[in-house]
Amino acid sequence: MARKNIFDGDSSYAAFTRVTYKLLMRGEWVTYADVMAAASGRELKCSVSKCDDYGELKKAVPDVLRALKERCGDDCIETDGNNRTRRLKYIGKDISPLEDLINARAISSLREYWKFCQDSAGFLPASWLEYFFKDCQDLLDIKTKRQRGEQVISSSVDRQLKNIDLLPQLYEAIVNRKVLEFEFKPFDEDQVTLTFHPHYLKEYNGRWHMMGHAEGREPELGFNVPIDRIQSKPRIKDDLPYIPATKLYYQGFFENIVGVSHETNAEVKNIIVRAHTNYMFNLIKTKPIHGSQVVVKPFGKHDDGEYGEFELTIEVNNEFMGRVLQMGDGLEVMSPPEVRQRFANRVKNMMGMYK
Repeated sequence: MARKNIFDGDSSYAAFTRVTYKLLMRGEWVTYADVMAAASGRELKCSVSKCDDYGELKKAVPDVLRALKERCGDDCIETDGNNRTRRLKYIGKDISPLEDLINARAISSLREYWKFCQDSAGFLPASWLEYFFKDCQDLLDIKTKRQRGEQVISSSVDRQLKNIDLLPQLYEAIVNRKVLEFEFKPFDEDQVTLTFHPHYLKEYNGRWHMMGHAEGREPELGFNVPIDRIQSKPRIKDDLPYIPATKLYYQGFFENIVGVSHETNAEVKNIIVRAHTNYMFNLIKTKPIHGSQVVVKPFGKHDDGEYGEFELTIEVNNEFMGRVLQMGDGLEVMSPPEVRQRFANRVKNMMGMYK
């Protein structure tokens, strides 16, 4: 029977073995407390013997030492102190004697990822799979699983959108820092030829957007090209130098908005949204409108009624308004007054359409 790989798995024991090995390979003194702190990701507030999973730690460290000694001899580990103050140091000559076991775990993880890719054929755009698995047995296996009805992951939205087949080419242009030229039809404008420096791909609400720098257009960075509005196959412009985004630009670009759009001169505001039913409160709590969302009033009876409230720190845009309005009378924007009025105007216009 094959011996179990001590590094394999997601248990606390396996986590302790991996951390122990990593710390020992630095060639520095290591204690049980060091391993526990590194595995938990925080400073210990009590004795290591009182920490959760201490029993697993007591098994993991000796097993790593045993494996090292089997490979490198008993003299590869130096010890110091008694049972309460014991510390260990790896002094062997091999810089990574258990690398094959670490790699075996990595291969196992890759196999799990490969299986996920096969099962995700109903979620990932088909163009991704066709491009990255071209001429590969995996693509045949994916198609076979779909034909047999063995697909176990799918999406609730239609991902067969116009120009979805361009995604791999656009991705390659971003990775390889290539300038593109294509015909583009903005909403409610004439068609134009766009010279574009692609930076980022973003999917929102079933629609893909390419963000980047469009020459001669505003904004200078973060120009939004919905890929279904591209009217021709993009052409690479090797004669033009690529203009990249500034570092962490898109991390900040999406931080304070719902969706993909910034409105002109929009300001970040603290917005209070009220849920009028317990069902709606729990729905928005478990499926937040934005990452900044926090509960400011739990659902229950208050002096002015029964409700719960959330606070969001965001810019107001159409995507945010759409998320709130799709919940009908279950959600109400309470403040600030100018944002509440904007919603009131939108609802009034909607009512006028149904009179």
